[in-house]
Amino acid sequence: MEQLKVRRKDSVVFNSIIFLLLSFLFLYLQYAYRHQLSPLSVTYLRKSVELFWYVSIPMGLAVFFLWRIRYLGIYLYSLCTLMVSYKVIEGLFIEFNKVIVVALFFYVIISYFIYQILDQYFATASINANYDAEDLFTPMLREIPCQVKLAENSISGVLTNWDEGGCFLKLAEKKYLPKKVGLLIHFEGREFFQEGEVVAQSQDFSGVGIKFKTLSKSLKTFNWAEFVELVHELGFSPERLR
Repeated sequence: MEQLKVRRKDSVVFNSIIFLLLSFLFLYLQYAYRHQLSPLSVTYLRKSVELFWYVSIPMGLAVFFLWRIRYLGIYLYSLCTLMVSYKVIEGLFIEFNKVIVVALFFYVIISYFIYQILDQYFATASINANYDAEDLFTPMLREIPCQVKLAENSISGVLTNWDEGGCFLKLAEKKYLPKKVGLLIHFEGREFFQEGEVVAQSQDFSGVGIKFKTLSKSLKTFNWAEFVELVHELGFSPERLR
């Protein structure tokens, strides 16, 4: 898949990174609670590096890949939360504690929901090019031409991926785009236009991901919501374009 530079990250990325840091804190505190140690003890703080190194290494990698918006980050996130849960459960077999059980229950629920939100975010069209750098674009099964409207001019392109919230397109020329752009699509004899925000671009600036605000249908102009509805009715999907 084309390597992208994500210019605007969703809040779920920041929240998942914070949750991973809190996961380490949860593991740190529950161990101190079970062994009646002071979590503020300098001795225990130093020993925690030796005790929890097996968690800190994958957590560091997970934070790195999540920040870079790489799908490997989701697998590492799952691995880290499973490791934390396993170590806490292992401690409960040694010494059962109701407080830790309740805390573990909420931890598992929250980590699962964050995973679901992360998985949905990584699947959004605006950060998924749906093509590789070496892919040939001619001939394609079908091309949906479009134009990116800038303040001074416009750049033509072809849609490669889309969903209700955004799209990704291959540009005819390589160019770094500003934050706010307009997208004009010519399809089935109609023109669809909507303004959006550039959230990702390929490393060589040949592709761009655009995110739109959810808007209802308009009687004056055709917008993105109407375009998505039309292509779905006609049976077009991003996969069929290749």
